[in-house]
Amino acid sequence: MVSTKILVAAELEFLRNQKRVLVSLIQALVNIFFSARFRVEGDSMAPTLQHGESVLVVRTRFRWNRLRRGDVVVFVSRGGGGGIYIKRVVGLPGEDIKIAEGGVYIDGGSLAEDYTVGMKEAAEREWFNGPDEYFLLGDKRGDSNDSRAFGPVSRDSIRGRAWLRCWPPHRWRPLGRS
Repeated sequence: MVSTKILVAAELEFLRNQKRVLVSLIQALVNIFFSARFRVEGDSMAPTLQHGESVLVVRTRFRWNRLRRGDVVVFVSRGGGGGIYIKRVVGLPGEDIKIAEGGVYIDGGSLAEDYTVGMKEAAEREWFNGPDEYFLLGDKRGDSNDSRAFGPVSRDSIRGRAWLRCWPPHRWRPLGRS
């Protein structure tokens, strides 16, 4: 009788271990092909993302993951040392972006944004996105090195779209598409 209980317990433990291995393998494959983890450095995306938080990023090379205005993306800067940044998509390919009087204007219309903090009053400037370029801004506009400094960002430079804040646990939540 005792040996049967031990055998059943051993079989259950074996199955639990197999399940852990399978889940780990699936997670590794998903990470390799579809997503990555990125740690936020700095406060330029506050209040949406704070310094030290981590997000899961789904790669943008897939047709089903087209970028939209309001998406938070991770990209490699071509200028300024090639660092990796996280910013919000404000301007889409082919759009005219103007910053004036503390606001953002897309093709002449005012952009409604409920996620920003503190736009610095600066001289009026205007940019035009090429056919494969995006205009990216930090949510904390007064403390962000973004497309206002280095211009539009090519699609090839964008590594992925942040879809989930995964660290710290008490701040876990999906990052919805605006």
